[in-house]
Amino acid sequence: MTAEKNLPAMSLLACEKSIKKQTVINPCAVSERAVQLHVGWGADGDFLLGCQISMASVITNNPEVCCHFHLFSNDISQLDQQKLFHLAQQYALVITLYTLDNDYFAQLPTNRLWSAAIYYRFIMAQVLAQSADRMLYLDADVICQGSITELLELDLSSTVAAVVPERDATWWAHQAKVLGCKALAQGYFNSGVMLLNLESWRREGILEQVLMLAANPEIQGKLTFYDQDLLNLALIDKKIFLNSAYNTQYSLNYELNEVKRKRFTSQCIFIHFIGPTKPWHLWAQYASAEAFQKAKADSPWNSEPLQQPTSTYQYRYCYKHLTKQKKRLKGYGYFLRYLLRKLLSLR
Repeated sequence: MTAEKNLPAMSLLACEKSIKKQTVINPCAVSERAVQLHVGWGADGDFLLGCQISMASVITNNPEVCCHFHLFSNDISQLDQQKLFHLAQQYALVITLYTLDNDYFAQLPTNRLWSAAIYYRFIMAQVLAQSADRMLYLDADVICQGSITELLELDLSSTVAAVVPERDATWWAHQAKVLGCKALAQGYFNSGVMLLNLESWRREGILEQVLMLAANPEIQGKLTFYDQDLLNLALIDKKIFLNSAYNTQYSLNYELNEVKRKRFTSQCIFIHFIGPTKPWHLWAQYASAEAFQKAKADSPWNSEPLQQPTSTYQYRYCYKHLTKQKKRLKGYGYFLRYLLRKLLSLR
């Protein structure tokens, strides 16, 4: 991370300037007064397909809820807006697309797995706080398979966020030590699913707090999960915990290990596919990803092809999974391409 002195200046007015274009899809002329829940996603590149299926999964499982979906991305041009129009038309919802200027996030840390899109949630909360009371934020790899109606009535009056704990008390203590914050031992959360009180977010100046933390050289060296660590530090005493059914985490790479493999019951409302292998990948078609497969099959993206590997580590996982699925000939083909990429030192 660099340019520490410039980070706080990214707030407020600069936040608005980060949005280059805004496109509203509202074929049924839904009034904002009729909207019961605002739901936001931030995604780019290979995550856009997953994001659209996540959208479809929310509304197909909750057709009775009038929603306004918000998608923040620097890759809006890659979206099939006609399919988004069909989804909005079928379920009488509003979809707003925000084209972002990625230069706004250039000073924040990223890596091979996490692009600047992990910070889009900060922008959407700040922007939507001007017109909405609450927002449900979902990562692009979160799939809904149940009712979210209880979230509509959840009392957020005394807090900023309702979130789901990450792992257990041992992990909380570990993160408390790593981040140098004892209070985190009482609960460290996963930021992939968050129900936000936007009025409190604005009043408490959460964006400003996050940016000040990100600008602190001492904090910078301690960050492991980047945006998630920053949010945990900013929301130490400003959160309540939800049941794990609202953020059941599962890595599809667990399928390579018989002990860790599992399937999900209908009691899991949101399944969060953590890790580098995603359910929209060619090599990730397992029973544990059934919720994604069903949402895709029932959506305007039902004929969209699954994604091929594009990086060296994806070729490696593709080989491993396909051979595990007894598709050995195909798997060995990807293994040879993996070796070639390694030989050529490609990422």
